[in-house]
Amino acid sequence: MSRRDHGRRGERGCRRYGGGDRGLRGIPGFHGCFIGGPGGRAAGVTGAFKVTAGGDDSRERSGAAPEGGREAGGVLDLVGLDRADDLTPRIRKLLEEAEVIAGPPRWMADLGSYPGEKLPLAGKLDPWLARLEELSRGRRCVALASGDPNFYGLARKLLTVVPAGRTVIHPATTTVQKAFARLKTTWAGVEVESLHGRDGWRSFFAALFRAGRKGAAGRLAVYTDPVNTPALIARRLLERGQGAWRLTVCENLDAPGERVVELGLEEAAVAEFAPLNLAVLTLAGEFRELSLGLPEASYEHQAGLITKSEIRSAALGTLRLAGVETLWDIGAGSGSVSVEAGMLLPRGAVWAVERDPSRVLQARANRSAYGCSHVEILEGEALDVIPDLPAPDRVFIGGSGRDLGRVIEACRSRLSPGGVITASVVTHASLGAAAGSLAGPSGPPAVLQISCARSRELSGSFYFTPLNQVYLITNSF
Repeated sequence: MSRRDHGRRGERGCRRYGGGDRGLRGIPGFHGCFIGGPGGRAAGVTGAFKVTAGGDDSRERSGAAPEGGREAGGVLDLVGLDRADDLTPRIRKLLEEAEVIAGPPRWMADLGSYPGEKLPLAGKLDPWLARLEELSRGRRCVALASGDPNFYGLARKLLTVVPAGRTVIHPATTTVQKAFARLKTTWAGVEVESLHGRDGWRSFFAALFRAGRKGAAGRLAVYTDPVNTPALIARRLLERGQGAWRLTVCENLDAPGERVVELGLEEAAVAEFAPLNLAVLTLAGEFRELSLGLPEASYEHQAGLITKSEIRSAALGTLRLAGVETLWDIGAGSGSVSVEAGMLLPRGAVWAVERDPSRVLQARANRSAYGCSHVEILEGEALDVIPDLPAPDRVFIGGSGRDLGRVIEACRSRLSPGGVITASVVTHASLGAAAGSLAGPSGPPAVLQISCARSRELSGSFYFTPLNQVYLITNSF
């Protein structure tokens, strides 16, 4: 197809963008196209879009799709709601014309006067979505959600069931926007996580780590639910020694009983809150600055029993941690490797396993000092703990004694495809055991011998004191 033909085809797909929108080249009444992928569509989006002045909602609703238009079948409008008593004319019209109105009991009760057949969300989500998709093929359906359905809302799941070409999303103000309006502060750069109806604690703790880093906004907004309450959040933080945060709970926003309360974690841990709430964590203190290869004195540890800074940096380099989700640190000791690995995994998690109770306490103190809330520290023998850990993408083995070979085999059995294991050893016997256990289908492991020395001042000059020689044995599987 020639460039001229392509341009003509694109013109047929153009729609008029509304007269009041100065954001489109700054020209009122600008005529433009939504172009992103083959045939002038955005990648992964099968429907055509029509945007007109004044938010007009005219769309083809017949079963036949026009040229370059939406898929055959009825249209499903996914409507985000702010307040049931403050609907826009467009949303009221959609509800008046709807043959089926679907949604959670809260919104169904508030909007029960509209005539359409009701499909309440009672029970599991998947069967409800399947029924909604079936009804939407030939009937006008409106699904109700809170705020912006695309922001930790219903849209992501719904669009796996109902084709995008048959779906129109109408966002409203999010609870996060309302909360920060009450707090009278910007939410630009604020981390947002959801614990609503999901086991999202791993991503929550990673987000908390990011929020507490130098240069970050120092705030984390959290969607809660009746199980994952603000009180539970406070208790989980206190368990990890993360007492530098304060908790603001925004209850019943834009509804009777609205309340915004700020508490310390100890007080919040035993408090009760309204079921409809958003929690905002604000950093009230500061953490130690974290970087690779910190001096040993930066960590609590026992009489020099700590991975030296040079070895730490080299070992983390062998693991190639970019984009990794889960790292195991077996024989974590005082946790220095875990803490610095956590810096390289701002969206992942580190699982540190240590059998010595005194070193576990040191590791927890170091986690607290550097704000590495996404580092899980477990006390126990490696072979007992490993079966219950999530599958790792990377494993660092810094200590396992006589069980080194068995520990490596246990780690290999759980390793995700393409994963990497690095073992750090000192003796030749351990080197042989690790090299044999880490041999894989791709060949023998890579062995890095590290011999280094540090300078010491002497009579206006200096001399070098050697450190113990260390071997790093690495292979991917």
